Order: sequence, then C-alpha cells, then structure tokens
Amino acid sequence: MKKVFVCILAAALVLSLFAGCAKTGEKDAETATQAAASDVASFQTIGDVLALGEDAHVMSATYKDVYVCVFEHNGSVWRLFADLNEEQSNALSELDILAEDYHEKESELLTPLAVTKCENLDDQKLSEEEMKALAGKTGEELINDGWTEGNYYNLDEMEFNLEKAPFMYTVVFEAQEGLENTDDFDVLEAIKTLKVKSVGYYGIGNQATDLPEAAED
Repeated sequence: MKKVFVCILAAALVLSLFAGCAKTGEKDAETATQAAASDVASFQTIGDVLALGEDAHVMSATYKDVYVCVFEHNGSVWRLFADLNEEQSNALSELDILAEDYHEKESELLTPLAVTKCENLDDQKLSEEEMKALAGKTGEELINDGWTEGNYYNLDEMEFNLEKAPFMYTVVFEAQEGLENTDDFDVLEAIKTLKVKSVGYYGIGNQATDLPEAAED
C-alpha cells in the first residue's frame, strides 16, 4: 500500500511539473508577443522600420494616398500604413528606379512618413496542424479556398510556391507525369487535379502589401 501511494505521489508531482512548464511556456509566449507589440507600437515613422535593416525582410507598396509596409520583427509579421499627401505621392512616383541613388532618394521621402495604423498578421498564418490537414486535398480545392499562384515552381520536385494571403507556402504535390515547363505553362491549371503531399511555410507573400478594400474607397 505504501509503495502504491509513493507511485501516485510521484505521478502527481510529474503532472504538476508538466502543467507548470506549460503555463510558463504560455506566459513566455504571451510576454514575447506583448514585448514585440510594444516595440512596434513605439514606431512613429516609416523610418523606424527602415532602420531595422535587411533582417526585417521589409516589403512595401505605394498607392495614391497610402504607403503600406510589411515586415518581420521579434518573430512576428507586422503591416504598417502611412498616409501620403499629393506632393509626397507625386515625388515617389517620379523617382527613377534605374538611377543609382534611387534607394537613397526613396528612403529620404519615406523616412519622415508618420505611421497611421499597425496590424499584426500572425493570426492569418496557417498553423502546423492546419498545414498538415491540407494533405490529400486537390489543387482545385486550394484554389477554391483562395490560394493563388506564387513566384516559383519546380516540376522535378513537384514543389510550388502558392499564396494564401498574406503569406506564401511551399506546397509539394504527389508525382505527376506529363507536366512540362513551357512558356505558356499555367500553374493554377496544372495543379487542379494534383493532390497535396505536404505544405510548409515559406514567408511573406506578394499580396501582403495589397491595400485592404476598406482603404481603397
């Protein structure tokens, strides 16, 4: 009886330890997210983003009266908006992208822009479980669910970069004979009947900087 009691007590201690670790892990993750959000919230201008350097993987797009910037920071992906007046918009559109000092002049124009809105895009990223659940689905099912063509494919490995906005994923399909890389190769048409083998996160997608419909009005 004593031996059984000791075993039960030991098991209880182990479960308690795991529970404590889980709570600690959740707390650490929450603290990290709050810290990242606090850092981004302190960004007052687009210049603060540009100062992060190449490690931030900054992507951007300029519209008539809005500048959109998407970047990575402290393990999260963020999207910032800045308003453009007519003079600033015209100045950016008149820059010569082939000029040697293009990036320098662009930076001079963007740096002082005030951030008007900040969004965390992490909740739009597919989880490991969600990516695994896509195995066995057809390319047509992905397309019907909003997936679009990415920027790369390898028919030898049956790998396709596909976008589920605002992120890009590497989708591997089951082997299929007869696919040829021709000048008029249509990725979305080619994958319709193919079945998904695996899906992996690739990075920020091209559509991440698309202007939300609400901001287009």
